[in-house]
This record gives sequence, C-alpha cells and structure tokens, in this order.
Amino acid sequence: MDKKLNCVIIDDEKHAVELLAEYVSAMPNLQLLKSFTNPLHALLDISAADQIDIIFMDIDMPGMSGIDLSMAVRDKTKYLVVTTAHAKYAYDAFGVQANEYLLKPISMSKFALMIKRLLGEIQPKITETTVEDFFFIKTDQVQKYTKINIRDIVMVEGLNNYVKIHTTQETHIAYLTMKEVEAKLNGGQSFVRVQRSFIISMNFITKVEGYTIFLNNKTEVPLGVTYKKQFLTYLGEKTMKSKRTMSD
Repeated sequence: MDKKLNCVIIDDEKHAVELLAEYVSAMPNLQLLKSFTNPLHALLDISAADQIDIIFMDIDMPGMSGIDLSMAVRDKTKYLVVTTAHAKYAYDAFGVQANEYLLKPISMSKFALMIKRLLGEIQPKITETTVEDFFFIKTDQVQKYTKINIRDIVMVEGLNNYVKIHTTQETHIAYLTMKEVEAKLNGGQSFVRVQRSFIISMNFITKVEGYTIFLNNKTEVPLGVTYKKQFLTYLGEKTMKSKRTMSD
C-alpha cells in the first residue's frame, strides 16, 4: 500500500492516546492526522474534508459518550475502531457500525493484527468458502447411514460424547464431538460456533436481541463470551449500513 491511511484517535485518557499514536507511527501504512482527549472538540473539529480513513474511538468518555460521537462522525471515516476497557461494550460497538473493537489493554501485536484484518490482508476467522453439500452419519443400526444435507442444518448441539444435528426436517443424534463437526463445517458460508455447545447456521437466524440468538426452529441460543467477538464481526459484515447521519 503506497498511500498512508489517515488516522484519528479519540480517547479522554492522555496515556491511551499516546499509546495508540505510538502504534500508528510504527505501522508503515498508517499516519496520525489528529488526536483528541475531549470528545466535544472532536465532534466540532472533524469534517468530511479531513479524508479520514480510520477513527480509533474510546467508547466510555465523560461529557459525550463514544456511542453518541460514533453516530455523529461515522459517515466521515471509512473505518471505525472502538477501543474499550469493558467487554460488555462489544455489542454497542456493533450497534454503531464499528468495523472492529479493541479491548484494553491494547498490545502492539493485537493492534497490528487488527489492522491487517481490517485492511483485508489476512482472512477473518469466518470465511466464505465452498464446502461439500452433504455428509453421512452412522445410525445405531449396523451398516445403516443417514445422509445430512448441509444446507438443511439449522444448528448442531453438543451432548457430551454425542451431537444432536437439527435440520429443517428432523433431528439426528450422532456419535461425534463438536470439534469434529466444526471441522467438517469449517469454511462453510453460514456456519458459526456461538458457544461451547452450539454451532448455528446464519441462514436460519430470525433475529438477534442483545446476546440472544433466535432461530426459526423456535430455539433461543445465548451467545457465549468466548465466541462473542467472532459472531458480532460476522453479523456486522452481513448488516446493511447507511452512510447517512441521524440528522438526515
């Protein structure tokens, strides 16, 4: 990348601004355009004429929250990266159309990997590649196998040494581990693990409320902490976003 990307840092903690500024300067494809410790000053100063590529925004600031400020400046930057010391704000980051969020304390390695992921230089954990259309599982009867069409799988539920495969037509129990099923579906265009005991198909989600995922088979699946960032990133990629501001 020949042209350096213009970055803006907004954080009410001076040391946090200085740390991110140091990380930005260490990246050959980034340059710091502006930084702010007062969110109101950032609101008044930032304009579309700045040609900002990335805004790093602390989400918990006095005077004006990062949520409100993000909504006001989202259309003035190509990428928005939310920084926060609290994992509970991950869902809020998705709500303001953030491309990424970084959980403090932020290390240089974590920052660099996020930038590479943001700019598409490495593949995200969930990729859209082609997998086989079906597979077979053994039943409890000798020499009997059942065909599972992958496009019909709504979710896979872990049951100790077994898994329960829920399809649009019926449910099957197989002597498999969640890890084995996940490996089989890895790279699928719709499957994502949302907690230790559930792999779901994004095709059959009807809605997401907070950290609860509703599927069209009437199942409600709570989003696990370990898989939260991966799921919200994927959900954000699949969400239609407007460039308009709230005042339009």
